[in-house]
Amino acid sequence: MTSVVVLSFSPIARDQRVLRQCALLKEMGHAPHVVAYADAGETIGYPLSRWPTPKPTLVHRLKTLARQLPAHLGLAAARTGFWVEPAFRWALGELERLRPQLVLANDWPALVVAAAWKARHGGRVHYDVHEFATQEFDGSLWWRMVYKPMVTQLERAAIPSADSVSTVGPGLAEAIRSLYGLAHSPLAIRSTPRRVDVQQDADCRWPMRVLYHGHLLPDRGLESLLQSVLLWREPHTLVIRGGGSDAYVASLKALVAGVPPGRVRFEPPVDQDAVIHAAAASADLGVFFTPLRTGQHHFNLPNKIFEYVAAGLAVAVSPGSDLRATVENYGIGVVSRDAGAQAIADIINDLTKEQMIAFKAAARSAALELCWETESGILRRALEKLLHSSPRAS
Repeated sequence: MTSVVVLSFSPIARDQRVLRQCALLKEMGHAPHVVAYADAGETIGYPLSRWPTPKPTLVHRLKTLARQLPAHLGLAAARTGFWVEPAFRWALGELERLRPQLVLANDWPALVVAAAWKARHGGRVHYDVHEFATQEFDGSLWWRMVYKPMVTQLERAAIPSADSVSTVGPGLAEAIRSLYGLAHSPLAIRSTPRRVDVQQDADCRWPMRVLYHGHLLPDRGLESLLQSVLLWREPHTLVIRGGGSDAYVASLKALVAGVPPGRVRFEPPVDQDAVIHAAAASADLGVFFTPLRTGQHHFNLPNKIFEYVAAGLAVAVSPGSDLRATVENYGIGVVSRDAGAQAIADIINDLTKEQMIAFKAAARSAALELCWETESGILRRALEKLLHSSPRAS
């Protein structure tokens, strides 16, 4: 019998939040068994049951559509559509084979699987919510029509099975509590990196160096960020560091065809272990101007914000709930009025070198608190409570 299974339908080798959970469990003396998506040859340093990572082919999308459309007919139909997916049935089989004391379920599909396992065998479930699932892509009509009915019904039905719940920020925690009428707000456990010793210059170069790092995807506000460069009064340099599809990266590069050479640079991603040191060496200001089109966007609080802080960078963000609170509470940067190109340019143009020096100093101080060494204590206490208590009756 395995004491803890960490279940996640994400490409596990790149999911830093889940890997930090595994490391914490190991520190607690509970070597986790991980059940997740992983490709052949990928290893994570923990026992791993793998299912091949799905590829976004047309056939995969059509199968997903066929599974999810019946959810309009009610909860029973949503459950039927969910369990048609072979990966979910496989994951349930792995839980039944491993018979853990505790399942740490990451995001709503893992919760549904864990709830089914618990109904059959008892045990404990901790549910970690990475995204505001019911509003994640609310800007898309197709998503609202096809995907949302399924996730809304299944998460609502399964969340009472969770013995404890956590999520990535306080705003999202309160939204989930309100949405499902939970007795207690989920624990807010921010996606912070481990504390890193970087020798970031206390000064700020001027013109300054501005950095966006992370996946290059259409919902990250990159178009407006690039369009804003032509509106910057100072010749600051913008570095876009990360990977994306060739077609999308080409579309981004086309947006800066009129920018003077050298003002915008596209760089490949660096290894995860080097992200913070690379940021410290190459930038003064870290940016994330996510558009606020959905509830998920409003509660977005991604890893990159805390990686910027760990690197000693000042931060500039769009006015999402948890983004604003983090930046303003720690005095580490500025918040734009919206995520449009003009608003981004205005906030960049209003910055002075003296402000930047003060923000960077505040970031170095905040990094001592905004780290996994602090956040992990919250999760540790929750998991210890579950591991040292008797399961409630199913």
